[in-house]
Amino acid sequence: MNLKQSKILIISDIHGNAEGLKAVLKKESDYDFLVFLGDSVLSGPQPKETAEILLHVKPDINIMGNHDEILLDHGLIDKWPEDWRAYNQWAFNQIPSEIIAMTKTYTSSGNYEIGDIEFFLHHGQLDRSIPPALPYADAASFEALDPENESDLILFGHNHIQFTHKLGDKTYINPGSVGQPRCGRTHACYAVFENGNYIPRQVSYDQRPWISAIEDIEELKQFPDFLSWLKEGFISGYGIGKREPWIKYHSEGYF
Repeated sequence: MNLKQSKILIISDIHGNAEGLKAVLKKESDYDFLVFLGDSVLSGPQPKETAEILLHVKPDINIMGNHDEILLDHGLIDKWPEDWRAYNQWAFNQIPSEIIAMTKTYTSSGNYEIGDIEFFLHHGQLDRSIPPALPYADAASFEALDPENESDLILFGHNHIQFTHKLGDKTYINPGSVGQPRCGRTHACYAVFENGNYIPRQVSYDQRPWISAIEDIEELKQFPDFLSWLKEGFISGYGIGKREPWIKYHSEGYF
């Protein structure tokens, strides 16, 4: 294989959405390398199905996300609201032990070389004292992603919005979320590098299995308002609620 001509598929923030993940993998089935930037099976209504897909495709690089950390340490949700705890406790019981073992191998942020392209990979979560790296964030937020890194290409997820940000000689790229968009879209977002060129992409898919899965979670029927809020987020494409800055991003055409 001519590595310079290879196709690198970049995905992030699946969050237990097997339908979105299947749609991406079907559309981009000719990839040569698969890079996953973190947050795999939590918190979504198809954790087992998502786990089975990931075990089958075995990404070449997996970066540890904050929800992957929760999968390995359930105590991290001890102070969460009761409805969110119930949702995640249900998910914990669905996930095969093989995905736990796989998640333990996820790696930290740092420099990675794929073919002849060098990347700095990061899940994207920053210390709470630092504003998140969103399109209009100050330079300090982006610089906090890769301190002392000399690579020109920084890939990160976590914020569920597909965008590119230039800062000096560096390019910061968020491929968006496969499973839980926040900008009022219902696409699965991802990216590819083909022949060394970055291309942001989206793919539509059938939402019905995704919605049916959450309606079938018995543990959530005692929280009807929470269940309704989750469903509305999925249907509308505002995964954490229809509010700013996501409404603004939607109006500006972000995915």
